[in-house]
Amino acid sequence: MMDILCISTTDWDEIWGSRQQVLSRLAKAGHRVLFVERQVGPEHLLRDAGLRARKTARWRLPGRHRIDENLWTWQPPLMLPGRYYSKVLNAVGQLLLRSRLKTVLAEAGFGNPILWLYPPHSAPLIGKFNEIMVVYHCIERFAGGQTGWKRRIMLLQETDLLRKADLVFCHSEGLQQLYQAQCRTEIRFIPSAADVSFFQSTEEVHPAVHHIPRPRIAVAGTFDNRIDTALLMALSSAHPEWSLVLIGQIRPGRVNLKSVLSAPNVHYLGFYPHEELPTLLNGMDALIIPYVRNELTEYINPVKLYEYLAVGKPIISVSLPEVKRLKPWVAIADEHGLFVRAVEESLAHDSVDCQKERRRIAHAHSWDLRVQEIWQFIQDVLKEKQHGAN
Repeated sequence: MMDILCISTTDWDEIWGSRQQVLSRLAKAGHRVLFVERQVGPEHLLRDAGLRARKTARWRLPGRHRIDENLWTWQPPLMLPGRYYSKVLNAVGQLLLRSRLKTVLAEAGFGNPILWLYPPHSAPLIGKFNEIMVVYHCIERFAGGQTGWKRRIMLLQETDLLRKADLVFCHSEGLQQLYQAQCRTEIRFIPSAADVSFFQSTEEVHPAVHHIPRPRIAVAGTFDNRIDTALLMALSSAHPEWSLVLIGQIRPGRVNLKSVLSAPNVHYLGFYPHEELPTLLNGMDALIIPYVRNELTEYINPVKLYEYLAVGKPIISVSLPEVKRLKPWVAIADEHGLFVRAVEESLAHDSVDCQKERRRIAHAHSWDLRVQEIWQFIQDVLKEKQHGAN
């Protein structure tokens, strides 16, 4: 069994995505995992009061926090500002992080870990923990939507990481094709997935949705600059008798939902723990992915797509490249009027048999299968490294 040092881009108890899904399964398989939570600087705390409150609470409880038998989280200290504007500032920040982490690893008895990286600016950490291999798990185009100097530095930082990693996973084929020339090893395409058994474990409906009139059309996840607010307004105004339900966390400064939330048929339920998501989605009549089309969304593979599929409800999405792979089970439309029409048709033609078929298809896209594939790639690289050492 291995020790795994995971540098994440999210906190453990934020909206669950690939990071928690993958690392929790590796821990259950017997590997010891230290999950280092999201690094933030003062600039992040100033613009997000909720984040400031959460991080402050965590800093009051120093040390590792045990999640499961083989899984611990650790909250890094406040980072220097400007790491995406200066490679020097980032290197200093990562040096400080490395110093603190070495103490934590020693206390935990971790030795020669797999260094598992999500942040694109993590290259300065490589080679500092006596790690047996380096994994870069690229889940999005981090520089997407950025401009000017910040974009340039982010791309340089990620290029450093791509060149140094022993194994690179990408969530989309677009990212795989984009980054392959910069990488010293073959990039492995690992799509997003769902915890299928978890989402299909109950047919109960959450009490929070009982009062909301039907039909209920919902979007679940993080609300930020990926969300097409004009599309949400078009859905709300085209059918005042529909209920548009928003489930998740709103990122301050990343999206303006004021007009959307003021509509009488829009219901914002806020953030709920991951454990409650299946019962929330069970109460919906259709589920949507209302993203804008830009460089950021062009390369994503939304986890919500597979979670929607697992609960069996009709799915309507804009035409993201990775969504098109599931086109027989997802209605796709970009223009707002066509999107409204797609929702109308999905509601009209849904059936018990259709829902059963979606649930069946979801089993081919489970995190259990993805993690088996991931671990096989890791074992292959470790064998190659061992053979090279001999």
